[in-house]
Amino acid sequence: MFTERRKHARAAIMCRITMISDLKILAFNADIQNIGEGGMRVILEQKLDVGTPVDLEIFPVDKKIVIKCKGEIIWVNERFQEKKHNPVFDTGIKFSGMHAADKAEIKNLVLLSGFEER
Repeated sequence: MFTERRKHARAAIMCRITMISDLKILAFNADIQNIGEGGMRVILEQKLDVGTPVDLEIFPVDKKIVIKCKGEIIWVNERFQEKKHNPVFDTGIKFSGMHAADKAEIKNLVLLSGFEER
């Protein structure tokens, strides 16, 4: 039986993300599967190992804000999509080092987008 461990409400949003990991810069448009004050699930075309620290900049679509924080890859699931030859990676990122203003922006995004219950 599955036990929900998330502490915060979350929502799916479209955004642009810049992610820096081990001096590797990944910049991409992303359909964040879910985001909340504690972290996010995003689909990546490149695998990052569990435990990898990342610096994040999140640019929500239709907003003139940038949410900056640090994070850590806490889980990765490889999967194949129809009509694509390369795998994609569902990736869980736990946020850390986030300023209160950035946390408030995420909370606001979740509320405005019609959040999922915890």
